[in-house]
Amino acid sequence: MQKSNLRLLLEGKTLYDGFPIKNEGDKHLAHLSMEEEKQHLMLTVDFLKAYNAKLSLERDNLKKGIRSNREAINEEIASIDADFESGNIHQFIQMLPELRTTEVNFNFIDAMYNRTKRMIPKPYFGKITVDGEDIYIGTGTIRNKDNDLLIYDWRTPVASLFYENETGALSYTIPDGTQLDANVSGRRQFIVEDGNLQKMFDSDMYIGDEVLQNMITDSSQSKLRNIVSTIQQEQNEVIRQPLRQDTLVYGPPGSGKTSLALQRIAFLLYQHKDILRPENILLISPNEIFNDYLSDVLPELGENHVKNITFYRLLGQFPYFKARRFETVYGNIRRLREDAGAQDIYEFKSSLRYFKSLHEFLDGLAGRGMEFRDLKDKDGIFIGKEKLNDIFYKELSHHPVSKRLLKIKERLLSLYSARVAEIREARFRELNSQNKYIGEKHQLKEEAHSYAKSQLKQAHRQIMLFRFIHIEKLYINSIKDNGFRNRTIRSIKENDFKYEDIAPMLYIYIHLLGAHDRSVQHVLIDEVQDYSNIQYYVMRHYYRRASFTSLGDPNQQIHPADKDPLVAKNHVHKHLVRSYRSTNQINAFLNSLVPDSIQSVSVDGEEVQKLHSRNHTEKIREILRAQDRPQVAIITPARESADALYDELAGEFPQFRNLQEKDTLYNQSFIILPYYLSKGFEYNTVILTDAAEYDNEDHIMYVLSSRATRHLYIIE
Repeated sequence: MQKSNLRLLLEGKTLYDGFPIKNEGDKHLAHLSMEEEKQHLMLTVDFLKAYNAKLSLERDNLKKGIRSNREAINEEIASIDADFESGNIHQFIQMLPELRTTEVNFNFIDAMYNRTKRMIPKPYFGKITVDGEDIYIGTGTIRNKDNDLLIYDWRTPVASLFYENETGALSYTIPDGTQLDANVSGRRQFIVEDGNLQKMFDSDMYIGDEVLQNMITDSSQSKLRNIVSTIQQEQNEVIRQPLRQDTLVYGPPGSGKTSLALQRIAFLLYQHKDILRPENILLISPNEIFNDYLSDVLPELGENHVKNITFYRLLGQFPYFKARRFETVYGNIRRLREDAGAQDIYEFKSSLRYFKSLHEFLDGLAGRGMEFRDLKDKDGIFIGKEKLNDIFYKELSHHPVSKRLLKIKERLLSLYSARVAEIREARFRELNSQNKYIGEKHQLKEEAHSYAKSQLKQAHRQIMLFRFIHIEKLYINSIKDNGFRNRTIRSIKENDFKYEDIAPMLYIYIHLLGAHDRSVQHVLIDEVQDYSNIQYYVMRHYYRRASFTSLGDPNQQIHPADKDPLVAKNHVHKHLVRSYRSTNQINAFLNSLVPDSIQSVSVDGEEVQKLHSRNHTEKIREILRAQDRPQVAIITPARESADALYDELAGEFPQFRNLQEKDTLYNQSFIILPYYLSKGFEYNTVILTDAAEYDNEDHIMYVLSSRATRHLYIIE
């Protein structure tokens, strides 16, 4: 137990002087006032700064020493006698352990330097009192020079008590499997920014959502305290689902789904830290920008982040499709919004009806219908598709389809090796028969081998990528409707694959070859309502070793075309009903668009402002000039209108950024963007321009309006 930091302050000591052993008469830290906690935090920050400065000096000195030792070793190597019998070699060998020890020490110092630097702005985020001892919890373990623990890493066994739903008699498990009983008499959470304590609160249960934290610390909203506890309990039912349990969560905008997903990541990582690392968890999010938006919202992860991907980027896991040009989701939304006639084929290819028929088609390939393509080299046909068909249906018919294809690949690689040897020998004889000197015999053999491989380079690449299977033709054959089939043929011939073609083609590849990821153990899908059933099951089959937590809201589909409801078998289904991020007035407006969709438990604010103006740009200027706002998003109906508006406003309001589809970095404060990029984000103030564009699309107006947390302006 450490001596009270406040007493150190009174004694005129700095925190870096160390935390001596605490006397029994010291004031219990769990009962510290706000001011006393601020002083404790100040001392902790001072300690981390001093410790970091000391580590910086040690790191620089070690770096210089390592550089000097390496220079000495290089000189020693240069002076070693060729016979290895002199003393030089022994002296050289003796230097190696010393260098290794120094480098190990440097790596430790460097890691501690980076840890303390990272923790200075936010040393800890919570505290629990366990059996009378106060434990501050942060993103890394910090000890003083007397080896006393000042901050416990959130992953330590005892820190797991911080995330429980109650106080009193609890238990935790240590690494050897022993379960230890403990009495938790207090749980305190801190909101810390830039080394300053902003707010704190005591609670029987851990509150993980930042908005809920702010609600519970707002003295003017004390009536919400019990509601916060109820919401957290509902979220905990999802957060604490077993690792191997598939879960589908639906909830209205502002119900904390994204926050819930991130808390689930943190929970899984500390609950299963012996088998689960951040790289074993995958977050599938709506767009690349959203990934950056989420990158720093899990302080518990420290420097580690889970992997993230979009459905479109999933194509990159399959080299077979390289050089195929696929439409992006944004291009798809724009095209279907501008051309309603294109929606029928999108809806067909995304439908359960087509998905079921595709599955039946693929199951039938064991008996007939497999499509191959000729493999070619520089001299012509390497092997014909007819021969491949014979091997598949006659020689390997007793094997499952996927095994047949793998065995064909093995045979093709053997044939490739034989052909390389044949061409190499012929080329070597040709080179070796030259009347003039063109190189030594081993050089001629190397040249002949390179020549043979270059002749068969195309065929080898086709074999390795399984391009002897004609996925495109199989896809075409799976479409029974002649109209849709002919339109698909035209797109493929022009190498103009549509977004709705991605999922069926990936499904064919995965189904035929059994392709799957081997490292991901848990997948979180945000905005799951934006995926069709076939897209969802592409992800399920490719990440077949993982369990899934999928979150969304059927009322927030931003795509102009319709989709069948998601069929999620063997999932636990959870429904969140309370919305607490936007004001009650904004939530009431959302309920006017989609009746009874939201149960609002938020704060009151101003009414939604519906404005009519012939000059939308000037009206926006008036809104922006009226008062300073911490965040503003101006959402337009199209990319072209976003670009034009940005050009008109940039001179007077240079703080705004024009968000692009290709952007991967997110600046939340002041932004102009087309409506289809707004999914998943939230802003203090939202201005919707040209709102008449959504007159017959209440579902899009619902999504866009729900992006606002405090102020919503709709300009018509």
